[in-house]
Amino acid sequence: MPRRQTDKVLDRKDEVLELIRSHGELPTNEIMRLTQLSHSQAFYILKLLEREGLVEEVKRGKVAYWRASIRTSQKA
Repeated sequence: MPRRQTDKVLDRKDEVLELIRSHGELPTNEIMRLTQLSHSQAFYILKLLEREGLVEEVKRGKVAYWRASIRTSQKA
């Protein structure tokens, strides 16, 4: 059974999604720096957003970049 997302997780999801929308595309380490989240915290939030179809992961070599999905960009 999936866990219920806490208010803190929901707030972090909103913060990360707004960052990605405002910058267009960001690597994971930049999201970590801007939000002061650890790698595991940031990755967890990004994977939740990806599962919901709000962001997409784009790999360039060893670096993962994140951008708002087309579906999300059209709503903004």
